[in-house]
Amino acid sequence: MRFLPGTHRALGLAAALAVAAAAGAAVAQPVARAPRPAEDSGRAEAGAAPLRGSLGVPVAERLLASSDPEARLRGIERLGAIGTEEAVTALLAAVDQGGPAARDPRARLAAARALAPHAQRDSVRQLLSRELSEGGGPARGAASPLGEVLRGTAALALARAGERRALGALVNAIVQGGAAGEAAALALKAYPPESLQLLLGSRKRLEPALVSFLGELGDLRAIAALRPMLEGGDRAAQVAAARALARLGDEAALAKARAWLSKPEPGLFEATVEILVHLGAPEAPDAVASLLGSELGRLEGLRLAELAPAERLVPALARALPLLPEDARPRAVAAIGRAGGAEAARQLRRLTLERPELATAAAFALATMPGAEARAAVAELVDGPRAAKDAELRRLGLRAGVVRGLALRDAPGSLEGRLLAALAAPKGSSDRAVGVFGAVALGLRDPLEAVGGCSPASCDRAAVHAAARGALARGERALAALAPLFAELAAPGGGGAAPGGGAAPGGDDAAPDAAAISAGVALLAEPRGGAVATSRLAALAEAGGPLSPLAARALAARDDEVVRGRLKRLLEGSDPVVRAHVALGLGSDPLPDSVSLLARAYRFEDDPAVRRAIVRGLSRRTEVQRRRVLLAARDLDPDEGVRALARAALSGAGAPALDPPRAALATGVVWIAIVPNDQGAAAGASSRPARLVRPDGLAVPVVADPDGVLLVPAVPPGVSSVLLAPAAPPGDAGS
Repeated sequence: MRFLPGTHRALGLAAALAVAAAAGAAVAQPVARAPRPAEDSGRAEAGAAPLRGSLGVPVAERLLASSDPEARLRGIERLGAIGTEEAVTALLAAVDQGGPAARDPRARLAAARALAPHAQRDSVRQLLSRELSEGGGPARGAASPLGEVLRGTAALALARAGERRALGALVNAIVQGGAAGEAAALALKAYPPESLQLLLGSRKRLEPALVSFLGELGDLRAIAALRPMLEGGDRAAQVAAARALARLGDEAALAKARAWLSKPEPGLFEATVEILVHLGAPEAPDAVASLLGSELGRLEGLRLAELAPAERLVPALARALPLLPEDARPRAVAAIGRAGGAEAARQLRRLTLERPELATAAAFALATMPGAEARAAVAELVDGPRAAKDAELRRLGLRAGVVRGLALRDAPGSLEGRLLAALAAPKGSSDRAVGVFGAVALGLRDPLEAVGGCSPASCDRAAVHAAARGALARGERALAALAPLFAELAAPGGGGAAPGGGAAPGGDDAAPDAAAISAGVALLAEPRGGAVATSRLAALAEAGGPLSPLAARALAARDDEVVRGRLKRLLEGSDPVVRAHVALGLGSDPLPDSVSLLARAYRFEDDPAVRRAIVRGLSRRTEVQRRRVLLAARDLDPDEGVRALARAALSGAGAPALDPPRAALATGVVWIAIVPNDQGAAAGASSRPARLVRPDGLAVPVVADPDGVLLVPAVPPGVSSVLLAPAAPPGDAGS
C-alpha cells in the first residue's frame, strides 16, 4: 500500500487503513478458546487501532446501506476485520433487523464467519443460534443451497467458543433433532468440550438423543454419567444408555443386554443385538442370525452382519437373501464374502452359476475374499466345464481373476494363459476387451502393444477402452504412454473416419469419440495437457462430457490472459465436478493472481467436494493471500475433509497428491455392470462412456466393454460415483 505524500499524509494514512480493513477480510479469522498456532493470532485487540475503528465503521455502514449485494458483502467483511465492539454491534444490526443483508444467504454466511471470534457475546451467540436452527431455510427467505454451509458454520463457531451457553444451544439442537441437531453433533465432534459438565449443564435427566450423541462422541468421560441410567428410570432411557455405553466399549452394558436377551420384550430385541455386536459378545452372531430370520428385523440384521462379519452368519445370510428387498440383495452378497470361509465360497459360487442378476456381485465378492476356497471358486469360473461352453460366464471368471490379482495378489494359476489367449479373439469383441484389460492391468502387456495399433482411420476402439482402464493399475508410466494416442484422437476430426478413410472434419468444438474419451486417462499423468492444443482443451472442458473435468484442470494449469475468462465461467458453472477440477488446476497456475480466484471461489461454494478441491489448490500456492482462506476453512468449514486438508496445508505437509503413482497401484477396483431397463435399450449399454469420480474427487473418463461391463482399478477407498454419458458419441462402434 502506498501512502499519499506531503500535506495529504494524514488523510492517506486513514484511507489506507480503511482499505486494509476491507482487503484483509475476505474470510474472517476466528479466535479459539484455547491457544492456537501463531498464524491464528492476527486479530488486533479492541481499541488497538482507534483510527481504523473510527473511520472504518462509518465507511462499512455506508457499504451496508448500498443496493449492490457485493458492496454489502464488502461492508460485512470490513466490519469483521475491524473487530471492535462498535463494528460488531453494527454488523449485528445489519443482519438482524430484516434488511437486505438479513435476506441474503451470502451476507448471512459472511456475517457468521466474521462474528465467529465474538461468539461468547450474548448477542452474537443468539444470532449464531438462530442461524443454526434456521440455516438457509424459509424463515428469512427462500431456501438456499448455502443453507447447510451457513448452519454448519454457525454450529462450529458456537462449539469453538466452548462457553457454557454456546454449548447449551448446541445441546438443545441435538435434543430437538433434524438438520440443526446433525450440524450441532458434527460441530461438537470437531471441537469436543473441555468439560462434559459444560455440555450437560444441570440436567437431571438426559434425553435419549443426547445420550445417543454421548456414545457417538467417543469421550470416555461420559461413562460416569451413563452408567447410573442403566438402573431405574424408563426402559427407553436404559436402552439409550446401554447403546451409548456399548459404543464406548464399556462392558457395564453387557449384563443388561444379556438379561434382556433371556427375557425378550417387544421392540427391544434389535437394540439388544446391537449392544452385543458392539461389545463383541460370543452370543452376537447367533443373535444377528435371529434378526436375519425375522421379517421385521431383517434389514437391521443385515446392517449388523456388515458391521461384524462372522462365518457363522453365512447360512443365515444365504437364507435371507431371496427375502430381502431387491436393492439390498447385493449388500447381502457382499456380507457373505466378508464373512469368509468355505461355506461362503460355496454360496457365492452357486450364485454366479444360478442367479444371473447377482452373478457380478457374487464374482466380485469371490475376487476380494481371501482364502484358498475363494481362489478355487474363481479358478473354476475361468477353467471349469461350464466356462468352456458359456462365453459370458468365462468373461465373468476372467474379470474376477484379474480383480483378485489386483486386490489380493492371488490370481488363479491359469489366468495369465487365458488372458493372453483372449487377445486373439476378434477385434471389437467383448472377449478381446477382457483379455486386453487383464493383460495391461496385470503388467503382461504394455497398453499400446495390447491395442495392436490405432489411428483415427482404423482402430479397435473396444481394445483402447480396455487398455486405458487397465493402464490405471500400472501407474504414471503406463498412462503417459497413451498421451500421443490421446493427442491424435482428441484433435479436431481425429476420432472418427470420414467416407473414403480420411479423418473426419471438425473444428475445436467437435465432440471427441469414444476412443479419445478412453485415452483421456493420459491427462492423469499429464495434468497440463501434454501436446493437446489449448484451444482444444478449452472446447473439451466446456463440452460437458466425461473428458471435461480433466480438460478443465489442464486448461487452468495453462492460465493466461486469453484463457482467464473461460476459466472464470467454468469456475462459476453448474457442474461441481468441473468446478473442482478448475480449482485443482489453478493450484499449478503460473499466474500469481490465481490465488485470488481460488479465494473468491471458496467464499460461497456450497458443494463440499469443490471446497476440498479449492483447498487442495490453495495448498500448492505460496502467496500470502491463501492463509486467511485456509484458516477459515480449517476452523469453520462444516466438512471434515475440508478442515483436514486445510490443517495439512497450514502445517506445511500439503494435501495428499492426486497424481498417479510411478509404480503399479493395487487398491480398490470398481466393477459395474450396465443393465438396460428393457431389451430395446440393450445397445445403449455397449461401449457406454462414463465419468467415474473417485473418493478423492478426481474424475476418470472411462468407456465400458461391448458387453456393458466397467472394471476401473486404482480407486482409493471410499465412495465413488459414476455418471453415464447421456448418449454414445460418434465413432462408438466396436471397431
